[in-house]
Amino acid sequence: MKRVLVVGDFISGSGLTQVIYNVFKHFPISGYQIEAVAYGKDSTDFTDKQCAKLGWKLYRVVPVTNKPIIHWKWWRNFFKVHHYDIVYFNYSSSWNYLPLVYARKYGHSGKIVCHSHNSYYSHVFSNPIMMKALNVLNNHGKTVFNKNADVKIATSIQAGKWMFGDNANNVHVVTNGMDLAKFAFSKEQRFIIRHKLDLSEDDQLIGFVGVLQERKNPLFALDVFHEYHKKYPNSKFVMLGKGPLKQELHKKISLYKLDQCVIQKDFVPDIYYWYSAMDALLFTSKYEGFGLVALEAQISKLPVFASNTNITKIFATDYIFKMNDLNAKHWSDRLDRTLSIGIYDRRGIDPALREFSIDRQAKTIQRLIN
Repeated sequence: MKRVLVVGDFISGSGLTQVIYNVFKHFPISGYQIEAVAYGKDSTDFTDKQCAKLGWKLYRVVPVTNKPIIHWKWWRNFFKVHHYDIVYFNYSSSWNYLPLVYARKYGHSGKIVCHSHNSYYSHVFSNPIMMKALNVLNNHGKTVFNKNADVKIATSIQAGKWMFGDNANNVHVVTNGMDLAKFAFSKEQRFIIRHKLDLSEDDQLIGFVGVLQERKNPLFALDVFHEYHKKYPNSKFVMLGKGPLKQELHKKISLYKLDQCVIQKDFVPDIYYWYSAMDALLFTSKYEGFGLVALEAQISKLPVFASNTNITKIFATDYIFKMNDLNAKHWSDRLDRTLSIGIYDRRGIDPALREFSIDRQAKTIQRLIN
């Protein structure tokens, strides 16, 4: 049996965390003993319970953005006493490279795997000096990751270049997988959720799903809904996610006088049902390593309006529309034209999405790390 350490943020509602669960819970129990280290801070115990349910021992390290010295000392001491056959790092950028160095130096690890999940930083600084320092660290980290990782995996070509450098060799692009059946449209769940929200079938429910960070552009999504709501005052906007922009969103909601029309939930464990309840999804991200949410919504045949900065691969069906600017009125008009066509049959799964099956991704990764 192989001992595997999986490193990730392990935050409830995180797309990266969901990818980790999707992949590793499909590994055969008889062949792998999995432990995990969380470098994120979770306000709920949902991820801890999920790991316990899967039989994974979960460790949490203080976030590097809070106390970097303590973070790095923890990793050094951890690998001095914990040894694994495979250490699997899931990162969004390369600047925090010391844990990988310590895994190589102290961990006696059989194999080190690094998986890139994004094509830019998860967090950025407004201070230009801090950003310059971060870029220097990140560029050095690319060299460290490229040199020390035995297996290099990325969710897209862009994510691979971002993590390992433009000239990196042997980077395996493995697109994120999903449980297609779980995300398929459910008429029953649509009725249940909309009933809880006191929505009739004629009331439009527009959605946004994602962490409330600048890169996800939630403030612009609110601008789009504001424009749409002017014409359709019975419409509602549901925002599923938490993050540093929450207070700024609250201020803007009040400014637009939308307090009674915007529904905010930090986290829902059954996100796949909420796509069924929605009538459209705004995917306003400025950049994404892959864009899993947009694909999840397409499984439910939910109209998705996505910024053109997203990778081409997520535009997989006729249910997603590429928006070529960040003009809220343009987005609102396109939303209006699409929804005015009326309700269409959302049953079944588009054959074009079969390539994104989680079984395929899990088997590919299992083959690569072995």
